[in-house]
Formats: sequence, C-alpha cells, structure tokens
Amino acid sequence: MRASGAPMRVLELLSSAWWTGPAEPMASVARELRARGHRVEVAVDAVREGNLREALRARGFPPREDLALSTRSGPIAYLRDVRRLAAAARDFDVLHANFSHDHALALLALRRRGGRRVVRTVHSSRSLRTDPLQRLQHRATDGLVAVCEAHARALVERFGLPEERVLATRGAVDAEAFRPDGPDLRAALGIEAGAPVAGIVSRIKPGRRHEDLVDAFRDVADRLPEARLVIVGRGEGEEAIRVRVAHRGLQRQVVFAGYRTGPELAAAYRTFDVNVLLAEGNDGTCRALLEGMAAGRPGVAYRFGAPAEAIVDGTTGLLAPEGDVPALAAALLELLGAPARARALGAAARERMAALFTEAARGEAVERFLAQVLALPPARGAD
Repeated sequence: MRASGAPMRVLELLSSAWWTGPAEPMASVARELRARGHRVEVAVDAVREGNLREALRARGFPPREDLALSTRSGPIAYLRDVRRLAAAARDFDVLHANFSHDHALALLALRRRGGRRVVRTVHSSRSLRTDPLQRLQHRATDGLVAVCEAHARALVERFGLPEERVLATRGAVDAEAFRPDGPDLRAALGIEAGAPVAGIVSRIKPGRRHEDLVDAFRDVADRLPEARLVIVGRGEGEEAIRVRVAHRGLQRQVVFAGYRTGPELAAAYRTFDVNVLLAEGNDGTCRALLEGMAAGRPGVAYRFGAPAEAIVDGTTGLLAPEGDVPALAAALLELLGAPARARALGAAARERMAALFTEAARGEAVERFLAQVLALPPARGAD
C-alpha cells in the first residue's frame, strides 16, 4: 500500500506505434512526473512497426517488453495482456490509459483493484461520444483527464461523472523549440519576400477541413492576389485537395510543403504570417496551433474545443464560427492585409502560450490530480 505523500508509481499505456497524436503529450507528462520524483514506466504497441518505441527510448523511457498493447494483436493477445497487466499492476499505483484499447485492458486487469486506480486521458472528442460501451468505461474509471475545459464539461455532463474525478488541462509545447527568430522556408518554397502567407500544419485527411481553407482562400486571392497559402503535411486526402485547388484556380497561390519535423517544422511556422487550424486530430489540444503561437504567429481557427480556449479573439488571433467559410475568409483577409496587426497579435500569442501552455504546468496539474484520485474510493461500477 502506498503511504500518503510517497512518490507515485505510474504505468503509462498507449496502444500506438507512432510518434504522433497523443504520443508526445503522454511522453511529456511522463517526463514531468518523473522530474517530480515519481516512478514512471511506459508500455506501447509492440506489434506494429513504427517510430514510437525508438522515440521513447531516445527520451529515456524504454517501453516495457511484456505487453503487446496492440489493436492488431487479436483476442488471445488481448487476454494475455489483461493477465500481464494485472500482474504488473501490483508494482504500480496508477494505470494511466491514453487510448480506448489500453483503457479497456486496464479496467479488465484491475477488476479487483485494491489500492490501485485507472486514469484515462481523453485526447480527442471521439472519446466524448455517449455510446453504451464508452459510457460504461468512463463511469468505471477512477479519473479522467481532459485536454481542455470544453471536453471536461462534456465528460461531466454527458456521462454523469463527479467533478472531482475529472481534470481539465491545457495543451503544452516547448516554447524554445518554436521560437519566432530563425530561418524560414520562403526561399525554399519559392515565396517572394513580403508576400502575405497563411499556413496550416495538419495531416491531410477527411475531417481536417482543408477544403474549407481552400474555398476561403479563393476569396482571399481575389482581394490579395499576392497572398500565398502553405499546406504542411501529408495524408490520404492530399490528392483530393490538390484537385480542389486546381478547380478553384489557385495553383499559383497554394504551395504544398510536404511533411516537416524538427527544425524544419519550426521554420515552417516562421514562414507563415497567420497560422490556421480548423479541426482537431488525434491530439485534441490542437498542438499545431500552440506551436504557431510559440513561434509568434497569430492563430485563425474555428470556434471549438481547445482553439476557442487558446485564442483570445481579437488579441492573440481570430475565431470564426465553425464551418463558416465566408467568416474564415474575412478573418484571413483581416490579418493578411494588415501585417503590423498580425505581428502584434502574434507577439501577444507567444506571450500567452509561454505563460499558460507549458509542459511544467500540465505536469503539475496531472500530478495533483493523480494524488487526488488515489485519495478517493474506487469509482462506482468498477467491480
């Protein structure tokens, strides 16, 4: 039994093989908890080939080898994981799940949980749907971490969860990795110096609203023909967006910059005058918006979830009603046509991000919440 005030023992679970979506926030929280003196281990998908295991090793978190933790492993492996998790859990106070698959396995492993607890971070609005299985899992969970206030309210209201079992956090990025000063990609992308540039960093797939941005940019190009739109990312929807660009007659204005990481990603944000984000991906913190804020770029986003809480409308960026393409075009024109104002909003955006959206603040909030959850009785419906 863990003594009150003793370091916590946390096993992070993420049934993914890729360093994308929730992987970086999970690793950041693990690092912050460890820095505060807690013991943290990590288990991820050991079946599929991907870059997550290598990325975690490089960050000092070699994944456990005893769990498959994969949606591709099949029912027999699922049951084996449940047994192995139940055995491993004797050495941990908290099983911290990050995806629905590892969440279900953790709950099954701790049917009779003693002093141990299951906590789930809900990274995406997909996990806010009130289907029967999800309702059962959330209500049986000792604590749920949301990535913004809107998601936390939805968990309380839709699932009838006690407020003390739900934590609202903020997204976080490394402000030093995305500084305003440094090289950009304008020359490499063939963009003239001084041309107004809007950009988006997002996987190109259905649901990420690239089509809205292309349609809005048709209006922008009519008013500011020298303006450019840079699309950073790759994905299964790229060909459809290229076709849409051609149909709108925007081949000269729209630049596809491909997938960028590390210093090139930071340079991509510095290429923009305005950073656009219109939908959440697997990471509901909408980290690309925060990375642009860190780079001193004002955000333009639809008013939903985390972006509506990250952007102070008119002060650090502009918000448009969700799905309102004319309003999106107007917001882009307002900033692309006024460079001095865009720079002022971008400076305010970096200041806000550096003050509120830090990895240390998020880690401290999760640390307090886990201690609170351990002090509460097990969730009802757990057994």
